[in-house]
Amino acid sequence: MLANQLLIAELSALPRLGFKGRGTLPFMLDRGLLLANATNCAFLQPDGLICMVLAASEVFLLGPADGNAARLRDLEENWRIEDNHHTYPLLRRHSHAWFAVRGPSAPDVLAKLCAVDFRSQSFSNLHIAQTSVARLNSIVLRADQGGETTFHLLSDSASSAYMLTCLQDAAEEFGGRIVDAITLMR
Repeated sequence: MLANQLLIAELSALPRLGFKGRGTLPFMLDRGLLLANATNCAFLQPDGLICMVLAASEVFLLGPADGNAARLRDLEENWRIEDNHHTYPLLRRHSHAWFAVRGPSAPDVLAKLCAVDFRSQSFSNLHIAQTSVARLNSIVLRADQGGETTFHLLSDSASSAYMLTCLQDAAEEFGGRIVDAITLMR
């Protein structure tokens, strides 16, 4: 069916949220998230949420593929400056477009747009690169799905059409095609 095909999806409709500040990691741990103080690593949560630790003072949360934003909404709505947690929310759904590239040739597609070596032997699952992709500051997360190589790419939302065009162009020689989020997550 879709196995071994190169698929690209624009996931910007899915929920995402960030937190930043010196108390961010303890705040996340107190809220039941599973994570460690390991920069540029991601941690899958039992509910499908992905917690990316970008720095000791910053996390980026990607909502589950089913679009359930309840946990992110709860984190955002129950944060209060008066509680003095030394962290604050960042509304990443407004700042970052979200794309996914899945399939065996996904590292080859990214190689055409970025100098980081994303091949399996160099870039393992649940690792993050904060780098430049198609000349845009980007966050690239490898989070394999169903045994297939899968990369999540987050970049400036104002340049989302440009990034999608770049991904399509890079994927053309590999037979890549655009799919919706539901098709990608199957």
